[in-house]
Order: sequence, then structure tokens, then C-alpha cells
Amino acid sequence: MKRVLSFIHSKVARRIFVLFVICALLPVCVLALLLMQRVSARLESDSHEHLRQVAKNSGMAIFSGLNLLQAELESMSIPSGGRDRWISRRADRPAEGKQFRAVAVMKDDSKHAIIPGMSDLLSPAEFAHLAAGKALILANIDLGAGDAIHMITTANPNLQRHELLAGEINPNYLWTIAGYTLPPGIDICILGPTGKTLYASHPLTPTLVSLVMSHQQRASIGQLKWQGGDEEYLVNYWSAYMKPAFLSASWTMVAFQSRQDSLGPARSFITTFLLVISLTLFVVIFASSILIRRSLVPLSILNDRARRLSKGDFDSKVNIVSGDEFEDLAASFNDMSEQLGNQFTRLRDRGKLFHKILESRDQDTIINEVIFHYNNSVLHEWIGISLLDVNTAFHLRTFYSNGSNCIPTETVRLEALLSKEEVKSLWVAKEGLHIMARQEYDNLLAPMADEGAGEFFLQPILIKKNLVGVLILGYRRAPKQHREEMVRLRQLADEIAIALDNIRLIEELNWLNRGTIEVLANAVDAKSPWTAGHSQRVTGLALDIGKEMGLSISDLETLQLGGLFHDIGKIGIPEMILDKPGRLTDMEYAIIKEHPRKGAEMLKPIQAYHDAIPLVSQHHEQFDGLGYPLGLSGEEIVLGARILAVADVFDALYSDRPYRQGWEVAKAISYLEENAGSNFDPEVVAAFLKIDLTAYLELSTEDSRSDLG
Repeated sequence: MKRVLSFIHSKVARRIFVLFVICALLPVCVLALLLMQRVSARLESDSHEHLRQVAKNSGMAIFSGLNLLQAELESMSIPSGGRDRWISRRADRPAEGKQFRAVAVMKDDSKHAIIPGMSDLLSPAEFAHLAAGKALILANIDLGAGDAIHMITTANPNLQRHELLAGEINPNYLWTIAGYTLPPGIDICILGPTGKTLYASHPLTPTLVSLVMSHQQRASIGQLKWQGGDEEYLVNYWSAYMKPAFLSASWTMVAFQSRQDSLGPARSFITTFLLVISLTLFVVIFASSILIRRSLVPLSILNDRARRLSKGDFDSKVNIVSGDEFEDLAASFNDMSEQLGNQFTRLRDRGKLFHKILESRDQDTIINEVIFHYNNSVLHEWIGISLLDVNTAFHLRTFYSNGSNCIPTETVRLEALLSKEEVKSLWVAKEGLHIMARQEYDNLLAPMADEGAGEFFLQPILIKKNLVGVLILGYRRAPKQHREEMVRLRQLADEIAIALDNIRLIEELNWLNRGTIEVLANAVDAKSPWTAGHSQRVTGLALDIGKEMGLSISDLETLQLGGLFHDIGKIGIPEMILDKPGRLTDMEYAIIKEHPRKGAEMLKPIQAYHDAIPLVSQHHEQFDGLGYPLGLSGEEIVLGARILAVADVFDALYSDRPYRQGWEVAKAISYLEENAGSNFDPEVVAAFLKIDLTAYLELSTEDSRSDLG
């Protein structure tokens, strides 16, 4: 140690050593304090967020449980003798698993209480809620643990007119679902509308309940801290808003955790960090005592050069004359900087090339990128790319450029035919081939050989072990480091193979997507023999109108989706209504009017079809606001829906229906003209009058014949 610390006799060295230790110690200590504070704050913030998520998950779990109960009640078969009296469900399943304690069918009587033992009558709002097909939850406003909770519905198909199906919910079923969402170390309490406890994994004090309810009146979601005895708790609450679905007052989910438990990782972090600080300080003192004495100036120079190198400065040189290893290191550093500069430039250019190739969506783009930009990453005199014709096993389309003096010339295209043996040898040579001119592949390489190329590197392009093409580098004389060139050539071939495979996959996906859409549209039309081909014809008319109105390609694609899907909501409409020969009743017409909304709901889960949803939901809106289902008017209706409205009505009028014969074209057109400005957008009607209906009429005739057959 005495020898190590001998440099302290120098005043400059002592000054640097003291400054070095202070500069190392002070920032580390400040950083430690800041990190400890930030870690604690972050852990507390994360704990609150975790508690909020736990409360929300519990609420959503209970809400899902209520939805499951509603579904069970709506699909439940009504037992004999189950009307006007409660039927116990205890025999159906074990007590801990049953959802309803009892069920009963009651009369829809606004003059008597629906639930026995409850004096409150159903209000008009509650009757309206049930009439909308929703379930109703009845419970005392001062709901607490052990109080009865009832669910009522009118949507069970086994119910007769003016009957209700009521069930007494088993609360333990809901609390069990909520308990599944509870992670270790966190407790939850579920409060009723007035703050009474419905369920608690750990009971809350009245003070905390009062505090939560006072906060809940100001915001449905929130967080707070609470001091309970000697321990502080982090508390988050989340109110389950059940009025829209069940016309019931909100329940409040309260998740809480001891602050000491939530900040437990901070203590471990602090202990570890202190050990790291101590070890770091010791290493700093020991290393600095040696390196400052022997390497202060050379190290400073090299450090400065390294910083410049890290910023991309590859040209400046290090000049050290010390007669020792530092001088040799400086020379090596300069050589390394030069090589790194060259490699960095090539890697950057090659990275850009690979990026452009992988972004390509067609073969021509790939060919142009390879021919005109590969010279930036690998020096060559000729470069070519040959791709096999998918229809001919040994026929290649070859593109090559004379890149002498690093300046690529105009691309030359030629056709080449390989023998079966040449194709096989390329397929086997996965690591590439190095051949001389006029030895092999003369049909492929002759044009470049005629221009002076004497040596070639050939790299096969393989997709799933299938040969799809070959990359060619030509030289008058091959470079000495040709192995590196072959490695780069293989990398490029791999990137081209990936890009070509991506192009193939995208094309297949596009065809699959189009086929799926057409299958769905045909499934809708197949509901009735009178609507065969309807979606296809409406789509064709709509696209012709859209093109006449100058819609963009993107808007036309959305219009096509909307046309094919516009009647998808009719899948759920019975055939007896669709094929009814006479006038529809009000109830049947109401069912028909639901298909735009149902169609929009069916498309919501599919992200790719979201742009078409407004067209599906609005294609029966009228320009004057008298349409359905929303009563939109004018430009409130999206343009695509206004176009579909014209195409849909024209095809419906022209086509035969079970209740009437199809109209003549002139009569259908006159109807559109007469109702332009009321039922239809006049601009869309004007565009319709300009399109050629020949293709539509031919398609309509074919659909009619197909239907008759």
C-alpha cells in the first residue's frame, strides 16, 4: 500500500486525487438520496395504481358476475309450479356454488309489490328498463351484508305476456368472484350505496368507511391515506356504476394495503444501494491511486479521443509520444478509428438498404434498391439479381448494372435459362459460389463477361429451402478479402428472401381478407332467395357512384367494405319476416329496423372494419332526417352511407321481392329523382344518373338466373 500511495508526494497528484474522490463521492451520495426518495415515491405511486387496479378488477368481476347471472336468468327453464311463488334452487348445486337462492315467475302488476316482503312498487322507469330487455336489480337502498338482492328480467323466452322472472341472488357467488381477483397482501371491502359493508376480506373501521364515502361523493374513483393505530394504510376506491345496466345504485370497491408492506422493496433497495456505494468508493480510491500517477496525461488524451469517437468523429488522430505502451496504443487507436469509420459507413448504408428492401411491397422496388444502392456498402464492378419465373422452373429474369468506378449505369434486363443441373448446384451452394467467367452459368453471366467481367460471386436466394433467385457480383479481378464480400452477399440474399416472402404473404392475406368479406356478404344474401347477390350489386353501384364523385382509393375501399357488410345485421332476422309476401306488422318492421344497429355491433370487435361501421349503421338514414335508426340528416350522415342509401334503394326497387315485382329501370330512376333532397342526397343522385348501368343489369340478370336454377 505504501508503494501504491507514493504518488501523494506530488501536490498536483494530491490535488487531483482529493478532487477525484470528492467528485466521485458527492454525486454518488446525492444520487443515492435522490434515488431513495424517488424509489419510495414511485413505489407508493405504483402501490396506489395497483390498488386502484385491484379495486377496479373486483368491481368489473362483480359486474361480470351480474351479467352472468342475467344470462342465466334469461336462459333458465321455468320449472312446473314456478309461477307466483319462490322455488328453492338448493337442489341444483352445492350451496357454495349456486347463483340464485330461489327463483319465481311473477305477474307484471304495477299495483302490487313484485318481490314478496318488499313494499316498494316498480316505478315507471323500472318498467321501462325491463321493457328495453335489460335486467333490474332490486335491493334496499340501505343495503348491507345479509340483505336480500333480487334480479328481475322479462327477456326469458319461456315467460308469458305480463310475466316477470325474479331470482334472489346468492351474494356469496359475487364475493367469491371478487375474491379471485384479489392478489396477496391486499384487502378489499365492498360497500353498499349508503356505506354499509357488503363484503370485506378485512373489516374497515367506521372512520375509514365515512372517509371513503365522503370522498366518493366528490369523485367515483380516488385514493387516500389513512392512519389506523400505529400503522398507515394506502387506500383506493372505485365505484361500480350499475345504473345503466341494472338501474341500481352504485357499489364501492375499497382496496387497501399497509404502507409498510407496499414500501418493502424500498428497504431492500436501500441496503443494496449502500453496499454498492461502499464498494464503488473503495474501487475508486484504489484505482485512482494507481492510474493517476502513471496514466494521467495519456489517459486524458485517449479519453478525449474516445469521446470524439463516440460522437462519430472518425477523422481526428491521437498523438502521444511517451516511448511506452501508450504510444503503441495511440497508433492502434488511430488504425481502429479509421477501420471503424469505414465499417460504420458501410453498416449505415447497408442498414438503410436492408430497411428499404424489407419495406418494399413489390419486386421492382427490391430490384432497384439492390442495383442502385448496394454499391454504397460493398464495392463491386458489376451487380445483378436474377429471379426465377414462377410459371417456368428454369427461366430467370435478370437485371444487372455495370458499376465500374462506383457509379452504377442504367439497369440492363435480360432473360436467361438455366439447366436443371445448374439450378440444383445453386440450391446446394447455400454459402455461395466463386467462379471464373466462361466456366459455368454461361447463359446467365455472358452479358457481364462480354463487358469484361472475369470473376463472379453467386449467392442463391432461398425461401423455405426453395430457390427463388440468385445475386451476382462481378469483378475483373476478385478482391483479396472476398470472404467478407461473400458474407455481406449472404446477408443481402437473406434480406431479399424475407422481403419476397413478405410480399407473397401480404398478397395471400389480401386475397384471404377479400374472400372472407365476400363469404360474409353472401351469407347475408343467402338468408332469402329474393336477396341473392344483393350485397354484391349494391357494392358495385356504390363504387361506380364513388368513382364518379372522385372519392380517394382509401374511401373507395371503405365504401366497398360498407357495401358488402351493409345488411350483415339481417343474419339474426327470421326468414319468415324477410320472405313475408304481405305487409309487415309494426313489430316485424321494428325488427327489420334493428339490422343497421346490429350490423354495426357485429363489426365492432374487428378493428380492420371499424371505418365501415358508420356506413353500416347509417345506410337507412334519410337526407331529411326521417330515416332510422338515429334520425340523422344532411351531412350528419357520412358520405359513404348516403351513397349506399341510393344504391341500396335502387337495387331493392329493381329486384323482385315476395310482396311485389321489380320495377322497370326508368321507374326506379324516377323514384330516386323525385326523392332527391328528401330521402336522398341530391349530389349522390346526380352522380348516380351519370354512371353506366350496363354491368349492373347484366349482373342482376345473372343473379336472377342463378336463383331460378
